[in-house]
Amino acid sequence: MSGSISAVPPALVEGFAAVFNDFVNEVAAAVAEAMQKNAAADSWPLRAWRNKVLPLLQKHNKDIQESAAAFQSGQSKSILTWAEQERGLAKDLDGFPLDFAGPEHAQKLDFLETRIVTVAFQICAAAGIP
Repeated sequence: MSGSISAVPPALVEGFAAVFNDFVNEVAAAVAEAMQKNAAADSWPLRAWRNKVLPLLQKHNKDIQESAAAFQSGQSKSILTWAEQERGLAKDLDGFPLDFAGPEHAQKLDFLETRIVTVAFQICAAAGIP
């Protein structure tokens, strides 16, 4: 990873951290709601989101929030690493259906996933990361 951290607008970093947090919260809410519905509780997609995807997203979210805070205080370039990685979020989640908790959650998750990828691309472009 190469790039100029000084060229990245703080608002982009704040937006990236906020939308990633919103996405993780929506995944957690969708998992919780689907768990309450007995019919969906044993489905493969729900198990995958609950046991694999959500814990990984929560860890990434913690690290992204810390990196965003460090960026705001001028101490770290790690936010660029996270932005570069999360540009591929949609591809990383390919194979994990967003509709595991119904169409309402799927629509929200799709919107938030798209926002993460978009803002991650904007951060990388501002930093000069191809």
